[in-house]
Amino acid sequence: MANEEEPQLKLIITDSSKISEDMAPYYLKETFSDIQIILSDKTIHAHKIVLAARCKYFESLLMQDPKQGQIELLNAPSKAFETILYYIYAGTVVMASLDENYVSDILKLAHEYSLKTLVQSINEKMVSIVDLTNVCFFLNIANAHDMDELRKTCHTLIDEYASQTLEYGFFNVLTQKSMVNLLKRDAFPEPEIDVFNIAANWCKINKDVDNLVIGCVRFPCLTRNEILNVVRPSKIVDDAKLLNVLTTIENNGTQKTLRFGGQLKDKNLATAEYNVKVVSGLNTTMLFEESKDGNDGAYHNKNDQNGITVDIGQVKCFNYITMCIVNFRTGYYIEVSIDLQKWKKVIDYTTCSCYSRQNLYFEQQKARYIRVVMDMGDLTRICKFQVFMSSTVPKMCNQIVYPSSNVITSENIIIFRYISVIETLGNYSLKWEIVARSINEDKLLTFNERILNLIKITGQLSPNKTKDDIQQFLEDIECS
Repeated sequence: MANEEEPQLKLIITDSSKISEDMAPYYLKETFSDIQIILSDKTIHAHKIVLAARCKYFESLLMQDPKQGQIELLNAPSKAFETILYYIYAGTVVMASLDENYVSDILKLAHEYSLKTLVQSINEKMVSIVDLTNVCFFLNIANAHDMDELRKTCHTLIDEYASQTLEYGFFNVLTQKSMVNLLKRDAFPEPEIDVFNIAANWCKINKDVDNLVIGCVRFPCLTRNEILNVVRPSKIVDDAKLLNVLTTIENNGTQKTLRFGGQLKDKNLATAEYNVKVVSGLNTTMLFEESKDGNDGAYHNKNDQNGITVDIGQVKCFNYITMCIVNFRTGYYIEVSIDLQKWKKVIDYTTCSCYSRQNLYFEQQKARYIRVVMDMGDLTRICKFQVFMSSTVPKMCNQIVYPSSNVITSENIIIFRYISVIETLGNYSLKWEIVARSINEDKLLTFNERILNLIKITGQLSPNKTKDDIQQFLEDIECS
């Protein structure tokens, strides 16, 4: 006799892969149809069980009167509704065109019928295909239906290629809501006079209700000449307002723009694409290049407090600078500024003896100018200078990176000599601390964490070892 507590064996076989495929042929077909949907311009056949099973909206509607044979949806655009109905039957959306009204109608009905999965799928698909040819179309859709992810994607793309969008009329197809949401951001990465020109061009062919678009322009950030020679002739802004702006500028000077170019994450901002240029320094054509022989690179005269100053073209957000120090070891510091007047120190390695690749992380800054000042400015060279808004920041302690992986790599290290290292390198006195000893074949040495940038390994060389053996030994070392 079987134990009553034993679980009953169940065999479950599921074949759901063809359900949608099997239901799709009954879309709009009169066969087995038990309900008619009356739209404003046509009547179509449907099946109650499919509607109720696939859509909570129709389930609730049909439960009110299970015997009803008709549903009136007179406000539903027929083209969009048929697309939604096909999704209910087949689980697939096939948009006949990327017409703005048509797509908006589909999203409106999807929201009304609580088809959340459909809305999310449409959003994900749109995000994946946004480019400069369709970004304005998708931005209008995003703002009309509060699709935050799509809107952010569009804004990021426009910020990244802002210089290519300044051509006349690029933004003229945007709705007023889209224009306002775009231009009011601190992140829009163009000079204020360009923001005015964009807004003015839009206002010439669109109705700016309550002056919301032109109101996004920060007129006190314009110069007196820009207001008199560009803004006033456009006749977009009345003279009374311009007079007030001019009075403010006369009394307080032109305000520094708050726009900082957004957060172009993980893209090198120190490139020609972003109009980078060098303000001060020597041999600066090599600053952004890789040193060919270890001696090429930018430098500055000793005791020149202007150092090597880089203009990244516009106030932008960044938190990571990488560069390579070649030719001679040095201490240095890095400062940032919005206006070349007030400077903020973000890196201070003046007490360190630095060489080779420098990966420098710091708190996010909004700045346009970056200045590197070296102790050995006339001897040391800098190359491969790059600036980023990094999306990943390692663990830090007092501007020092806690490594999570091996830092002794060919990219990071310099081997000075194979015999005893002399106790001075350049003008830096080196104090050595023994952290580990090994008198046998141990290959794993552990010690308390240290802040350092030099490691000295001292040992006795076997008579049969060659220089190649030592080189291989050094290449096999790992430190983390």
